[in-house]
Amino acid sequence: MAKLERIAQLSHRPGGINTALRIAGLSACLALAPAGFTDTRDQGHQTMFKSLLSKIGFPGGAAAAQEQPPETIGQLRDAVVERLRREPEVQEITADAADPAVLRVKLVDAGGGTVDGTANVTNVYGRLYTLKNDLDRAAAIENIVQTILVAVRRPEIDMARVFANIRFRTPEGSDAPDWATLSEPLAGDIRIVYQLDTPESLMGLSQADLGAHSMEDLRAAARQNITREMASLQEERVNGGIIAYRLPDNPPLTPAIVLSEEFWARVEKTFPDGALLMLRQRDEVAVIDRKAPGAMGTAQRLIGMARERGTDFLSDLVFERRDGKLEVAE
Repeated sequence: MAKLERIAQLSHRPGGINTALRIAGLSACLALAPAGFTDTRDQGHQTMFKSLLSKIGFPGGAAAAQEQPPETIGQLRDAVVERLRREPEVQEITADAADPAVLRVKLVDAGGGTVDGTANVTNVYGRLYTLKNDLDRAAAIENIVQTILVAVRRPEIDMARVFANIRFRTPEGSDAPDWATLSEPLAGDIRIVYQLDTPESLMGLSQADLGAHSMEDLRAAARQNITREMASLQEERVNGGIIAYRLPDNPPLTPAIVLSEEFWARVEKTFPDGALLMLRQRDEVAVIDRKAPGAMGTAQRLIGMARERGTDFLSDLVFERRDGKLEVAE
């Protein structure tokens, strides 16, 4: 069952306020066929790109890209709407006229306050019918519904389930919602975002969620919890010079490993002369040997391919660790 991510930070009060909620699955809704690769350097690079993309979950055959899904994205959205209508907290649902993947929901909490939110089924549709790493449509729909309802069924914060994750930094002056109330700058276009891991979603935390806990309590718990998850870390080598990492039991938390000393000790043991870090998507981390011929160019081309194909993108920068601190590589 795919876990969803609640990216917008929710807040509400009696009388109702408008808050933005974007529900997205954590994998890209795209298919990559070998015929689409157009690397101009040499056949070796082309083969390496195909190999890496295959290892991290992209389908490799042209037939997969051309297969007709059993429903449209609008039909999947309508199925979510139908399921939502059975919940007493749902006051109103409106389909977006401009985007068949989007629906708008008005929820009522126990105190009579309202929360307005937006849900987008694009990435879930991709996981079901393009990447095909979700096989249970009913479970995927239920996850979307439960992730929406968590806005008014908010659980108590459990410090054993708090994580410091890596997410894209909202550009200054943008009209994006302030989903990262509890967040800290990291490097380049990414920042640390504190999230609660629930069975249905990763929820962004606000200051109000802390209660009697301090930020230092939160940081300490996050460090301890990601160390616990490292026991299941999976790594796959590509041509010796690139390694892709993933937490198979909880893929949305994978970027959090770059905040772990244990992760960097493992990388430094493999690549003692340094490594370049790629955060190409929200559920995968990859490193390339800093001393490999053309390492920076290879990293940039892999990131460029992800960006051009519309993957669930995290950062278009290449990073490295210097003196224990993550920085943009040059």
